[in-house]
Amino acid sequence: MAVLPILGLLGAGYGLNELKKAGQRKEVMDLLRQQNQLLGDPTGGFGYQTGFGPGMLLPTSGYQAIDAYNRQMGKTQRDNMIANIAAIEPFTDRSKKRDFERNMAAARFRNQLATQRGLTLQGQIGAQALAQKGMQGATQALASNYQYQ
Repeated sequence: MAVLPILGLLGAGYGLNELKKAGQRKEVMDLLRQQNQLLGDPTGGFGYQTGFGPGMLLPTSGYQAIDAYNRQMGKTQRDNMIANIAAIEPFTDRSKKRDFERNMAAARFRNQLATQRGLTLQGQIGAQALAQKGMQGATQALASNYQYQ
């Protein structure tokens, strides 16, 4: 029986401690509410929690700091890109020169093939015409020298 009053005292102490903590939390929340009333809402009364609010365009706002950082990073990346382009330009120029030389060599080869084909075709046509004239002449000679009986 003596154990029950001790447990009751322990339970009461725990309960009092929890009530004290709840009161402290309430006081802290009240202090925060009073501070917001004195200093103003950090979002300017807007419902979003970005922290920028209507003052986002002021020079010292977080938005302006982010914008300045983005501009600085953009400039750095642009400078790096220009340096990289300057570094690879000789390689791309050599590659383009090799491509041009290859294309010109292929064009010369195609031109030579077309010329040879034309000359061969012309020679064949000439030989055929010569053969036709020769056959006509031979046929006429045979016909004129033929003796009919």
